[in-house]
Amino acid sequence: MVEATKQRIQSLDRGLQILEYVASQRTPVSLASLAQLLGVEKSSAHRLAQTLAGRGYLKQDDKTLGYELDGRVFALANRLASRRNVREDARKYLRRLAEKTGETAHLAIRGPAGAMLVDHEFGSNPVAVTTRWGSAEPLHCTALGKALLAGMSCGELKEVIGQRLKRHTKNTITRFDDLAEQCRQIELEAIAFDREEFREGMSCMAAPVYDFRRRVVAAIGISSPIERVDKNSIKKLAKAVKECAKNISADLGYQTEEL
Repeated sequence: MVEATKQRIQSLDRGLQILEYVASQRTPVSLASLAQLLGVEKSSAHRLAQTLAGRGYLKQDDKTLGYELDGRVFALANRLASRRNVREDARKYLRRLAEKTGETAHLAIRGPAGAMLVDHEFGSNPVAVTTRWGSAEPLHCTALGKALLAGMSCGELKEVIGQRLKRHTKNTITRFDDLAEQCRQIELEAIAFDREEFREGMSCMAAPVYDFRRRVVAAIGISSPIERVDKNSIKKLAKAVKECAKNISADLGYQTEEL
């Protein structure tokens, strides 16, 4: 009886390994690859894969006969997503970020009027200028806003923002080509900066938060007087912000390409 229980657990574990591996691949996975992954004979891998296919979690590609995810996986993911609240999931991380950096931490989502603040937490060194909950800031010249635009092309930016980038300070980006390049870098480096682009004397940084669909659903960041952020502190602060966003994203089901 004990041995049978162990066997059932092993089978479940192997089935989950298959799902995770197939989900990480961009093309259908061959039976031989699954057998190699599990360290079992092809016949054993075939039984496991067919069991998952029978339950609607996998399907076979008509041409290659390799396995890929099927609708049941997406149905479960959508059910989970409908029950998650970004603000609730981010609350503890927002608090930790403020405590770790000493700066005011913000959480924002993209709204019709720009980057809309949905939560914040004061650090030990709160700034005098604090955006009110529910208010919106420009997308193109704030760290939170640019993090929400991560990876967008020039055409996508014009569709989201409009045809004009309003200048707020001498450092404000006013060319879509320049903004698109920054958005490309933000997607690659997972961090956005705003040094007096929206408000004089203010320095901000933010990171994009992703959900299980790999979509940017929020941005989390910190703001402080520009004199408090120098070359020695910027890397440490950016690391803390990125780590915070990474943890929230993981809670929302996001997985990196390496997983």
